Amino acid sequence: MHKSFFFKRYFINNETCLFNSLFNEKWLFFSSSHFMFSKWVVLFWTIVGGVIFPLASGWAWEVNTHKELTKEAITVVEAHLSTHLIDNLGLEGGLNASLPGGTPITLMQQGSNDEDNGIRFFRHFHDPISNAGLAHFDSAIDWSLRSIGNQGGDAYSWNDAREYFFKALTSPTKAERDEYWGKTFRALGQVMHLLQDSANPSHVRDDPHPFDDGLHDYMERKSVHSYIGGGIFRPNPSMLEQVGATRAEPFSNLFDRNVYFGSNPQVTLGTDIGVTEYTNANFFTDDTIPGQGSIFNAEITYPAVTELVPAPIPSPYLTLPRLGSVAFSGARTAKLTGNKAVAKFLLTNTNLDLLGQLKLDDAVYEAQAQNLIPRAVGYSAAVLSYFFRGDLSLKSNEYSMCSNPDGTFQPGGHLGVDVEVPSNLLLEGEGAFYYDLPDGSRVLAVEGPVEPTNIELGGGKYILLNQLSFFKPIQWTIVFQGKMGPGAKEPHAVVALSGKAPWVDVRCPI
Repeated sequence: MHKSFFFKRYFINNETCLFNSLFNEKWLFFSSSHFMFSKWVVLFWTIVGGVIFPLASGWAWEVNTHKELTKEAITVVEAHLSTHLIDNLGLEGGLNASLPGGTPITLMQQGSNDEDNGIRFFRHFHDPISNAGLAHFDSAIDWSLRSIGNQGGDAYSWNDAREYFFKALTSPTKAERDEYWGKTFRALGQVMHLLQDSANPSHVRDDPHPFDDGLHDYMERKSVHSYIGGGIFRPNPSMLEQVGATRAEPFSNLFDRNVYFGSNPQVTLGTDIGVTEYTNANFFTDDTIPGQGSIFNAEITYPAVTELVPAPIPSPYLTLPRLGSVAFSGARTAKLTGNKAVAKFLLTNTNLDLLGQLKLDDAVYEAQAQNLIPRAVGYSAAVLSYFFRGDLSLKSNEYSMCSNPDGTFQPGGHLGVDVEVPSNLLLEGEGAFYYDLPDGSRVLAVEGPVEPTNIELGGGKYILLNQLSFFKPIQWTIVFQGKMGPGAKEPHAVVALSGKAPWVDVRCPI
């Protein structure tokens, strides 16, 4: 729908705007005193388009692309994560659990779709050189880390996901817990969306692409799965053990480690780099080819036109050496058109490279996809690995009851659980111990502070027999909330362990 605008191409200098008339072949000149066309005008019409037309091209990827990226990211961690959800967190069915709105898999995919609802997509930009978002909007990093409930009517930030996760583990009724499980997974899908957008050049080069985005349109016709046959690109986990470079939270490092300054593109090729840095330094957008009249982020210097190398003759493509050899299709960076004159402003032409020396086409978008899709999947998978980190181990658990010589039991017993916490998590906050009644109600038994050096944590409660199903195991859950590593601490982390304590009959002392 965004392609319904009546013009597609423009040429800008400091004095005039030049348009080809729809009705005749004459050139019409508009003085800057009558019509000033700037990036702010474009942004204004982008916002208007985003409000009027839900399919405005501020989106980085098509809906199906986001859903595929999320599904592939889940597949990367699926075996371990599903087992963790079942065995450690008591979510029956794991990633295939039945929750309000669907399974965890479908809810994460839905979240990755819903993040583009309304005008949220204006907060999906982050320029790693300026550390800023689009115009006055939050950057993608700040949006992803907004405080609990602070995203407006639909709150699905990383911190919201943590809050929903805590409530999924501690709410008193099963219906409430299932509702918050659903919100947890939806929020994770929406956070993954932000990293996926960061693997699209327009969203890291301050380019709102108001009329079209070539890579977006290209991937609308392609399958994500076809680009990960050679593997995905996973960020180095050590990134998430360090204080964030743009914000204190280690999670922000997935976006931007602040080691690319606009003059050192070679540094972006490592595994310990923010995805926005890699994308910004190595890929053009239709609107940000240096020296071709760009009104979007014209100060971006890389890729530099001077570093491009021709592909083997007769190929018309220029390649970027740091992405591969001149014969490697994934190194294609731009197409040489050979036209050094101002191109004709045809209304049917959807590219924006009006000065005509270089352009992007499907072969270039194919190269971008080869490099960026594996990263979009790998960084999305890192969201799930980091969120559900912390494998607590059970040392012992039992419900001990005291039987009399005549076969009767004392009116209650003691539920005790000892859990070992890996020392590298460095927990610092509050711990709580819950048990479940037969009707699914979850009851708080014990709570208190957790010290970083205390790695053996237990809870106990004298429970009346009439509260429980006689001789059946008792479901329990231990939840910790607060600062947690490994390494640099996430400020509002949640980690938990759930299990079933068997009944143990002990003789009452005579």
